[in-house]
Amino acid sequence: MRKYSKDYKVVLTEDKKGHEKRKAVYRGKYFEINVDERRLKTLKIQCLILSALVIIFHIAGGFIASQGMYQFYISLPYAFAFLPLYLLAAGVFRLPTKKRKFRRDEIDLSFKRTDTWALVLLISLGVCVVGEVVFMIWFMEGNVSQELSYLGLEVVSVLFIFIMIRLLKPVLGRIVSDQEDQKQRD
Repeated sequence: MRKYSKDYKVVLTEDKKGHEKRKAVYRGKYFEINVDERRLKTLKIQCLILSALVIIFHIAGGFIASQGMYQFYISLPYAFAFLPLYLLAAGVFRLPTKKRKFRRDEIDLSFKRTDTWALVLLISLGVCVVGEVVFMIWFMEGNVSQELSYLGLEVVSVLFIFIMIRLLKPVLGRIVSDQEDQKQRD
């Protein structure tokens, strides 16, 4: 990725036959997470469970035959929520479980990606909930139970994402680079 190209340097090496091979060597900052390994493992497990529950509840909400899903201001945010949901899951799967020094791309593609896309998903699901409430107040005709079922599933999904963001914030605050860590020691 171009974003991380300045962190790498291309080094030419020769093999036994005299051919030159290019190898990318990391030269950027290293980062440490000031939490223990047990906390990292439990964080990843909790985020995996919460992500799975959000996926299940969000998809289940789409299967409910509610009148609100025929409105663009509910169905569009519902459909758009799948992109942040996918990218959130990709970030959660990359969360580390072992404590070591991490490259900048590892931190960005795990912790920061999870945090960013959890916030985007929270906003997207929040728009779904607000749209459903607007529909129920002004435009609903007929069966209230289906609308409440959809609303309940989306509200629970929003709650799970909010919990995930709250779990990630303390760990994100403990990510420090080697240079910052060295300055604190001096």
